[in-house]
Amino acid sequence: MKKVFFLIAIVVAMLSSCKNISDATVEDIQKACEKEDWNTTKEMCEAYMKKDRSNPVVYKCLGDAYYGLKDSAFAQYSYDQAIALDSMYVDAMVGSADVLMNGGDASLAISHLRAQMEYIPDNAKLHNALGCAFRLEENDAEAQANFERAVQLDPHYLTARRNLAIMQIDNRDLDDAILNLETALDENPNQADVYNYMALAYAYKSNPEEAEKLFLKSISIDDKYLPAIENLAFHYKHNGNLDKAKKYYEKAAKLGSENAEHILKNSIFKK
Repeated sequence: MKKVFFLIAIVVAMLSSCKNISDATVEDIQKACEKEDWNTTKEMCEAYMKKDRSNPVVYKCLGDAYYGLKDSAFAQYSYDQAIALDSMYVDAMVGSADVLMNGGDASLAISHLRAQMEYIPDNAKLHNALGCAFRLEENDAEAQANFERAVQLDPHYLTARRNLAIMQIDNRDLDDAILNLETALDENPNQADVYNYMALAYAYKSNPEEAEKLFLKSISIDDKYLPAIENLAFHYKHNGNLDKAKKYYEKAAKLGSENAEHILKNSIFKK
């Protein structure tokens, strides 16, 4: 099966309606950030900071913009400036940790998060971030403990619940994983990734019919969701349905999957 990955959601706000970047308010900046219009967000933040460099929200949004523009160094600096202005700014802490993790420095992320949690011990987002960092360090016990704590602190925090379910799938705690994924779907039924993970759980439970149905449900929600497409192709191949396997590997290849392109060169698909 395809390896599943952990993600940390960086919290942002709503769509920009500001007509003049130089007159952007904090609310305008947050709206552009929600839209993930990173160039506009960056320009708004820079314009705002010419007048006022004391607002941590602006630095945090600037961090999101730089991160979206793949400038990790300036993203890290901006998040750290936001934290310097507001030592309790959890979203900036999570953003900073995410930059470190994606830069391959999970150990430093763990160190920072632990220090921050001495002052903010019961925050679901920080526990989820710490779980992700431990996961990258291959410390599965600490990762799962932090995901569990995050869900305990905030049962509606879907990112942590999904991360916990992924751990449980890896550990073959399949019934618990399915229960967590079903709870996530009760909160929001239109989650392609959740259906994909649930399909994986049923595949490992040797229930291929339910797995197939759930992979297809995932793809029906997002027909470009590559993990589900590749997993369904593997599922069909594993169960001997080569015609359907080829169809979904071809779909994955069209979406840019080098793995699918390689598999399609296998002699079993050249008949």
